[in-house]
Amino acid sequence: MMPWLRGRVLKVLRSARGFCGPHGQPPPLLDPQDIVATWEAISLGRQPVPEYFNFAHDVLDMWSQLEKAGHRPPIPAFWWVNGTGAEVKWNFEQLGQQSRRAANVLRDTCSLQPGDRMMLVLPRLPEWWLVSVACIRTGVVMIPGVSQLTEKDLKYRLQASRAKSIITSDSLAPRVDAISADCPSLQTKLLVSDSSRPGWMNFRELLREASTEHNCVRTKSQDPLAIYFTSGTTGAPKMVEHSQASYGLGFVASGRHWVDLTKSDIFWNTSDTGWVKAAWTLFSAWPNGSCIFVHELPRVDAKVILNTLSSFPITTLCCVPTIFRLLVQEDLTRYQFQSLRHCLTGGEALNPDVREKWKSQVGLELHEGYGQSETVVICANSKGMKIKSGSMGKASPPYDVQIVDDEGNILSPGEEGNVAVRVRPARPFCFFSCYLDNPEKTEASERGDFYITGDRAHKDKDGYFWFMGRNDDVINSSRSSCLLFPSLFEAWWGQVYLEEFAFLFQLPDWAC
Repeated sequence: MMPWLRGRVLKVLRSARGFCGPHGQPPPLLDPQDIVATWEAISLGRQPVPEYFNFAHDVLDMWSQLEKAGHRPPIPAFWWVNGTGAEVKWNFEQLGQQSRRAANVLRDTCSLQPGDRMMLVLPRLPEWWLVSVACIRTGVVMIPGVSQLTEKDLKYRLQASRAKSIITSDSLAPRVDAISADCPSLQTKLLVSDSSRPGWMNFRELLREASTEHNCVRTKSQDPLAIYFTSGTTGAPKMVEHSQASYGLGFVASGRHWVDLTKSDIFWNTSDTGWVKAAWTLFSAWPNGSCIFVHELPRVDAKVILNTLSSFPITTLCCVPTIFRLLVQEDLTRYQFQSLRHCLTGGEALNPDVREKWKSQVGLELHEGYGQSETVVICANSKGMKIKSGSMGKASPPYDVQIVDDEGNILSPGEEGNVAVRVRPARPFCFFSCYLDNPEKTEASERGDFYITGDRAHKDKDGYFWFMGRNDDVINSSRSSCLLFPSLFEAWWGQVYLEEFAFLFQLPDWAC
C-alpha cells in the first residue's frame, strides 16, 4: 500500500477489526472524504504522484475496507439491469471477489503476464467491468473496442497491438475467427456466453470455478493501463496509451467537481463500453465511492431511458446531446425522477434549445464537458459555476488550457485558434503517454509548449471556451454521408461520436 495512505488506512482497519483506543473507547473513525481529498489533491497537481499505484488495490480494495467499517451507505458499487428482469448488484467487497476470480482466469488460464495486452469487445454486460478491473489487478493492458468493429477493424487492431487475448460475445466471435489466423500474437479467446464455441474458452464457466484469492500485481504509476484506438479518420487509427495513474487518479477531481459525485450517488452513463466515456465513468465514480449503474440498452429507446430514470434511484445521468435531444421530444411531465439531481453531457455541441427544454421540464441544468481519448476532462461546466449556453465551460484543473496559433503562441481573448493544453515545462500526469509505435505522430501533436487537440475555438474574457470546429484534416471526406446527421458533423469528437451514434441506433455501415 502507498505510504501516504498507510497511516489513514490503518486507522480504518483497526476500527473495523474492533481495536479500542484509550479508556476502552473505539478510536475516531476516519472520514473517507479525507482519503478522497488526498486523491483529489494528486489529481489537481497539488501533491506528487506516488511511485507505485494500482487502482484495484489502492482504490477499490480501499473502499471495500471502508464499506466494512460502515463508512459508506448500503448501496451497490455496481448495479446492472437488462430491462427484462435480470439484475446484478455488487458492493465493493463482492466486486473485489468477482474481479479477483477474473484476474485468476487471466493469469492462470490465459497465461497473461503484466504488460501483456487484451482486447475487450463486449456490449454493456457486467463482465466488461469485471475484466477491466481484472486487467488492472494483473497488470494486463486493456484495449476496449466497440461491437460494430468489422473483420478488417479487428485484424488491424489485433495486429497493431499484438494483443495476446480477446474477450467478446457471441455476435462478434465469428468475425474474430475469420481473421485470427492472421494474428499470430493472439493466443487465447474468451467468450462471454451461456453456450460454447469451438476454439473459445467460456469465461462464465471459468469464472465460477476460479478462486477468489489473488494477490494484486504491484504496478508503478507510469506503467501502462489501457490503449484506445483513435477513430482513424485520416488513415490508420493511432494507439493512445494511458498509464495506471493518468486514468486511475486523473478523474478524481472532475468526478467531484464536474460530475459532483459522492459516496451516496448512483451514476448512469449511457455510453458504449468501447468508448473512453465508459472508462471516464469507472475512474470518476469508484474513487468517490459512488455506484455505477448500467442498463444493457442494446439500442437507444427514449422511453426505456425515461422509465429507467423513474424506476431506479439514479442521482446522476450522463448522455450525449443527441440522446437528450430525443428525450425532450417525449412528454416529460409523465415521468417523475425523484432521485435525479445532476445531469451531464458531452461528445458534441449541445443545442441551446435542448438545454432549455430539459431545464424547464426536468428542473435540472445540463453540464457540458469536453475532452479527448488522449486526455482527461479538458474543459467543463462544473457544478455551481455560471453556465453560458453554447460554451464548453472553463479549463479543468490541472490543465492549463489556452487558444494558440499554429506555432504555439497564445492568442488574445476572442481570437480563434487551436485548443491546446500546456505540456512544458511540466507534462500533466493525467495525459496520454504517447501514440504507441508512432513517435512521429506523438511529436507532431505538440507545438511549442502545447499539445494541440485538433479542435478550434476561442476563449472569452471570462475564461469560457467556445467551440468553432475541427481542423480540416480530422474529417475524412470519403465519409461525406455523415451529413445525414448535420449536428454530428459539428461533434467535438467528430467521427468518434458518429460511430457511437451508429452503434447505438444500429445504423448501416454506409451511414457512418
